[in-house]
Amino acid sequence: MSTPKFPTLMVEVTGIQRSGTAAKSGKPYTMFQAFVHLPGIPYPQKVDFYAQNQSEVPQPGTYECDVIPDVRDGRLEFNCDPRQGRRKNIPPLSDAMKTA
Repeated sequence: MSTPKFPTLMVEVTGIQRSGTAAKSGKPYTMFQAFVHLPGIPYPQKVDFYAQNQSEVPQPGTYECDVIPDVRDGRLEFNCDPRQGRRKNIPPLSDAMKTA
């Protein structure tokens, strides 16, 4: 029996990031900006991803990311993480990356 193959998403990491300290916990964080290409949606969608520190932020570029299903608190969730994605050596998919 083969393992089921979940779909992948193309995610374009822009290189734009921000860091700070969480007000409640006092722990440092980094958020980085990307555009995700969703099936059936004509334009890429702007999203932010979390990283514990700046060294975890992927280099700007296009990544093929696995969709990871999960159940949390009885709710079905689908996530992807560009930090675990496969870098693709292709031209930018969206105009957003051409100007970033």
